[in-house]
Amino acid sequence: MLKPLPGRVEGVAGLALLNQPCPDHNRAVLASLGSDERWRQLQRLRRASGSLQPWFEALARGALAPEQDLLAALVGRVDRCGAERLIQLCGARSEVLLAALQQELPTASAAGREPWLEPLLQWLQLASATPPPPLDWLTVLGLFRDLRVAQLLRQAIGPGVVVREPQLLVLLGHQRQAGDGLLLQQRALAPGARAQRLAALEGLAVGLGVWPRRPLVGALRQLAADLDPELAAKAVDLLARLPGAQPQLQRLLCQRLDPGVAARVQRRLQATPLVLVVHGRQGGLIPADLQELAAAVQQRRGAPVLLQALTAPAPEGDGAFWRTAQRAGGISLVPLLLLPGGHVRIDVPAIAASWRVAMAPVGPLALERRPFLGAWPGWQQLLAAELQRLAAGRPCRWLHHPLTGPLPQRYLSHLGAVLACPGLATPYTAQLSDLGPLAQGPGVLVPLTLAPNRLSESLAQGLCGPGVDVLPPLLQLPAVRQFLISALEALP
Repeated sequence: MLKPLPGRVEGVAGLALLNQPCPDHNRAVLASLGSDERWRQLQRLRRASGSLQPWFEALARGALAPEQDLLAALVGRVDRCGAERLIQLCGARSEVLLAALQQELPTASAAGREPWLEPLLQWLQLASATPPPPLDWLTVLGLFRDLRVAQLLRQAIGPGVVVREPQLLVLLGHQRQAGDGLLLQQRALAPGARAQRLAALEGLAVGLGVWPRRPLVGALRQLAADLDPELAAKAVDLLARLPGAQPQLQRLLCQRLDPGVAARVQRRLQATPLVLVVHGRQGGLIPADLQELAAAVQQRRGAPVLLQALTAPAPEGDGAFWRTAQRAGGISLVPLLLLPGGHVRIDVPAIAASWRVAMAPVGPLALERRPFLGAWPGWQQLLAAELQRLAAGRPCRWLHHPLTGPLPQRYLSHLGAVLACPGLATPYTAQLSDLGPLAQGPGVLVPLTLAPNRLSESLAQGLCGPGVDVLPPLLQLPAVRQFLISALEALP
């Protein structure tokens, strides 16, 4: 059991304020554990921007117990002073704070994690008799990129040390210290537990760009011939992500490979450039979420990926784009559009025709036009599973741009049946006030958009009734983003 952090007042501005009486204790009252009302209260606490002082005071008085759900709602809102205070208030219940941090920090931004680094380092150094800290806490510290954290991880997984938690190898890769590449390569190559070898390879993937190139390529080529097909396949994927990977992949075909791994190498050598057709914003602006998706897919495929916004002229492929197209024999056009409206039925065929014209001078290339994203059965099933999970039994409505015509209407009826909840035609200019009773809840509202648009932004800025949640754009849901990266990576 870890000890509570000793009190620290000097040098921490505002900490004394947390001990002053609060004029409004009522805001820090929660319903019973597991109740729907408590869940709604904590969701409002997550979204609020007011003072956290009443909550700290209620915890200090014992009016509230430091339960995991409450701590999880506070973790992402505190500053460094508040993080120190939460550590103090948890006292002997450090395992509850650990569970809350494990729940919240992995999905938090770097800025959202930052307040916790120094308080955790200080507390764990005081609470642990000898470094490194306990493994559970080290997996939380490993989420931060810091030289001190990297050193603690090395102590826990260095040469000759039995790694009891393979995830530490991934977290060491996350530190992106060039000298750690050799250690991770050795762990991946050494005979031993399969989970440990896979984790070491994932650690190499996380920091791929910083490892010295020559030993990395040698290790990956050796791993590609490993008797474990999954390990070998992952090594091929990493090799394909490196600059100038094509010659290295060609050399792999001279080695004795598992048949499935050999087929994977062939696919990597033949990956076509992708042109992802997206809505875009006014003036041709492409939201950052879509740009990050394209970059991740390009890295995974080892082939160029272009974004073409419907609101802007077509991008011109550079030399690498056309060389890859020539080697693969064509280009793949993928409309990342969710509904069969005019863009899918009119604009996409016109875009395909313009690309065929652009390809003509380059050589005999084929244009593979993929169905729009909303028609993919796998996409529909994923969306249904995510909405069911996030709604958690509450009413759910997905909001879509108004469509006309029999085909779009049949599609909307089909999608409503798959998602097991009705859709609602909602113009981009709609406000929460336009939704009437739907905005008063309880329930979940889902703007059907991959990236932020006028509708999602106006709804996010409005004030919902109790128990109403407006989901963010779909690409901001981790499961959706991972599905798209994997699905686009797998295209020929």
